[in-house]
Amino acid sequence: MHKSISQLEINIQEKTGRFLCDADTTVTIVKEMLFQFQKYVGQIEDQAIAQQTQLESDKKIAASESSIKEEDKIESIG
Repeated sequence: MHKSISQLEINIQEKTGRFLCDADTTVTIVKEMLFQFQKYVGQIEDQAIAQQTQLESDKKIAASESSIKEEDKIESIG
């Protein structure tokens, strides 16, 4: 089976992105497809930000707990 396709291609910072769809796809459907892709990428971005925030929070908690332990050591020696 042979099928005609349309391809959009863009180069940004020496990276190539391609979007393929059926040649008879309407502009309205293409826009919706691209919107769905953007939503998906946005979800990935949100998850990465949440993970980074959680890591930073965990580091602050660990540093705080370490500081408290050092203060306890100083008090018990004194």
